[in-house]
Amino acid sequence: MAVAQASTFEETAPLPPVVRWASLRRLLRKKIAFVAIVYLVIFYGAGLLAPVIPGVDPYKQELTREAVSQGPSAEHWFGTDAFGRDLLSRVIYATRTTIIFTVAVVVTGGLFLGIGLGLLAGYRGGWVDTLIMRVGEVMGGLPTLIIILALTAAFRTRIDDFVFWLQDHTWMSRDDARLLVKFVIITGASVPFAWIGTSRIVRGQAFALRENEFVTAAEMMGASTTRIVTRHILPGVMPLVVVGLSGGMAAIAGTEVALSFLGLGIDPPTPSFGNLIADGAGVRAFAANPHILLATAIPLVLFSFAWNLLGDALVDIVEPRTRNR
Repeated sequence: MAVAQASTFEETAPLPPVVRWASLRRLLRKKIAFVAIVYLVIFYGAGLLAPVIPGVDPYKQELTREAVSQGPSAEHWFGTDAFGRDLLSRVIYATRTTIIFTVAVVVTGGLFLGIGLGLLAGYRGGWVDTLIMRVGEVMGGLPTLIIILALTAAFRTRIDDFVFWLQDHTWMSRDDARLLVKFVIITGASVPFAWIGTSRIVRGQAFALRENEFVTAAEMMGASTTRIVTRHILPGVMPLVVVGLSGGMAAIAGTEVALSFLGLGIDPPTPSFGNLIADGAGVRAFAANPHILLATAIPLVLFSFAWNLLGDALVDIVEPRTRNR
């Protein structure tokens, strides 16, 4: 019995700093993971530094026959679109749109709601666990994208009202207010569905951790529930949360892309992968100017591959039996 408890403690206890650094070095030694990390650093770096990159202007139009729908060249590496705008600039700014959306959804839904509700369900158990998990099962059984489409479509009729209010009561211009309202709508429609997977992962790990000796000892010493959850259980669930979020980042970004592609997300001329792909989609558009679709779709596909490959590599690092070997 003691041996079984010791084994459980070793597998679920938080990793000490030395082990975490060793895990990081082992992750970087994986070639696939290293390539994925390098690409994600470039992707996120380009999006974050877009305003300070010289020569990058996604809104500059050149409505001349020579500039419109131009293929890749030394001047325009990704070519130009139907308005003569540089596609490389628009792709770089589209990465910023993806970053803002994914970070907002992950922080509010995946981390705040997912971890909070998962810890509450796993540590408390009983009717609290039943209520949270039943709500998650009901929401998980709904057609997520269709519900999000319905929510965003319903709020689009009120966009102008929100925009006028922000314009009158803040320093924002009309375009900035409209963009902010759009972000809030699509983020608010996505967050209620973003916590389900994370909460299930956290709940299962919290169930295992609350039976260990260090949690029992903390309870016997009179530690508060908040201290037990944040100091003893939360560090043990974070590795699995990181793995789960890395696997879901592509799906979260895909939600914004789908909404913008269908015209319910970020509207042009603000660059988004969804509206950029829509510009190059279609048989005739692709046959005439294939670079418009390829220059936009390839970075997005590589983004999805990078997160999925990184998630697979993290599973090998975090999974206890692999780590012990």
